[in-house]
Amino acid sequence: MREALKIAYFGQNFSGFQYQPNVRTVEGELFKGFKKMGIDLKTANYKAAGRTDAGVHAFGQVIAFNVENKKPLLPRMINSNLPDDIISWGWAEVPEDFDPRKAISRTYMYVLYAEGYDITAMRKAIKMLIGTHDFSNFTRKFGENKTCVRTIYSADLRVSGDFLIFEIEGNAFTWNMVRCIVSALEAVGSGRRSIEWFKLMLTPEKHKERIEPAPPHGLILKDVKYENIEFEIDDYAWNKLESKIENMIKYYGTLYKLFKLIKEIK
Repeated sequence: MREALKIAYFGQNFSGFQYQPNVRTVEGELFKGFKKMGIDLKTANYKAAGRTDAGVHAFGQVIAFNVENKKPLLPRMINSNLPDDIISWGWAEVPEDFDPRKAISRTYMYVLYAEGYDITAMRKAIKMLIGTHDFSNFTRKFGENKTCVRTIYSADLRVSGDFLIFEIEGNAFTWNMVRCIVSALEAVGSGRRSIEWFKLMLTPEKHKERIEPAPPHGLILKDVKYENIEFEIDDYAWNKLESKIENMIKYYGTLYKLFKLIKEIK
């Protein structure tokens, strides 16, 4: 039997998703947690939908693996062997050849503090992202045989209180691509760069320029979608995730308000 899981994690205490010796990673904790249950993911045809960098969060990361028995491992069973900053909340029985990397789309969200940006200009730039483009200027360089051509299905920017929320869905993303796009949008929104410059960045055959990615803490892998795969939500695990999120909102929300009040002191 092959099983897929929806995984959420809070990235601030991880050195990225991919396993690395001697540092704490999401994959490393998954390997340890499953080992406690007698499952060696390294020999169970384990695969993940993708990798996130250090400090990046996820809500809808997907992993898949083979299990010897015919009973699924429910998320609540798995969570009891994982640290509190990794929570599995959904599961699905999938075909034996299911590869989570072969998704039909991925969706990311980036949240940034609204600091007097020109929202209209940023939204004009965002519209240019829709469609198929070469994102070489928005990624760390791949090898010569790699391509940075990706298709973006949707992208938008909305205002929520003191924050801007950028959401983008595409068939796939290159390394640092979303964070580099956010940096470019900030440059346009602040007036440091023009919309014409943003358009040029989407045509690397005419203009080549390296842009530094925005900080990782504002980025979350929101969802990964597949054809004909329905994930079942584990209510117990879902409640645990909601409780964790609520506690984090209270903690970081209090800090945000506290330091904002201090900033306002004249």
